[in-house]
Amino acid sequence: MILIFSITDDYSTAMVINWLLHLKKKFIRINEDTDAKLISITEKDFIININGKTIHSNEITKIWYRRGDIDFVKNFNSQHISNYLSAENASLMEYIHFTFDKKDGINNFKTRDINKLHLLDLCSKLKIPAPNFIVTGNKEALLEFYKQEKNIISKPLNAPLSIFDTDDFIHLTYTTEITVADIEALPNEFVPTFFQKNILKSYEIRCFYLNGNFYAMAIFSQNNSKTKVDFRNYDRSKPNRITPYLFPKYYERKIKGLLDNMGLNCASFDVVLSKEDQQYYFLDLNPIGQFGMVSSPCNYNLEKEIALNL
Repeated sequence: MILIFSITDDYSTAMVINWLLHLKKKFIRINEDTDAKLISITEKDFIININGKTIHSNEITKIWYRRGDIDFVKNFNSQHISNYLSAENASLMEYIHFTFDKKDGINNFKTRDINKLHLLDLCSKLKIPAPNFIVTGNKEALLEFYKQEKNIISKPLNAPLSIFDTDDFIHLTYTTEITVADIEALPNEFVPTFFQKNILKSYEIRCFYLNGNFYAMAIFSQNNSKTKVDFRNYDRSKPNRITPYLFPKYYERKIKGLLDNMGLNCASFDVVLSKEDQQYYFLDLNPIGQFGMVSSPCNYNLEKEIALNL
């Protein structure tokens, strides 16, 4: 049986499940609001009840960690009791995550969060070119970095900030180009922020990786002022041209080495090809990133590939 961890409104999960149904593979999906109860844990097995169905851990043959988690502790009126039970649940979940992570499948709890700075350290260690960066909250240090690199951007170290307006429209913090005027407007000390050299690109590549296979898409975003810094800032009136893409084998080997080092068998990552030196520069990686934007335009049918790998 396949155990899927996801969230309620994840469209990609639903598309993979359609293929699991077609392939007649047994599965259970757990969302963040799923009714889950722990029956028992012993040294041999643990038993949980999911939406009224009892499952033994030894029945689970594959895990697909897409998103979300499982929670056995409900809210209590007493904050003191709630805090205590949350701590108990954390210890319990640490063991359950550990047990699930030993099973075969696609991604796991241990690798669901990637630290950007750790990722860049690994790129350096494995000789995978990435843009120079600085994390600083000091105006003078940032100005020196700007003078060194000539062209810089800023982006979140973690997930983008999402803000909903009065019309319930979401606004996201995208990668932003930083000018001298921006730096001069800063106070002498500010919140430590991630800054990086802005690579002038020939084109950008978004790639989905699954068990040694690369499914890449080139995005010609460089000639549109709205998307040249961050292609996610879509221009729906003038969409970027996209096309399936093949990395050279030497670069695939480098990236596979990086992902193996991180314990990942599935991820989405972004690369740019520099206009100046025609070299690939690794930008970012997300183990739980969206893959539909690569799957459909390039006819990769990744939803089927994921289902076949489960």
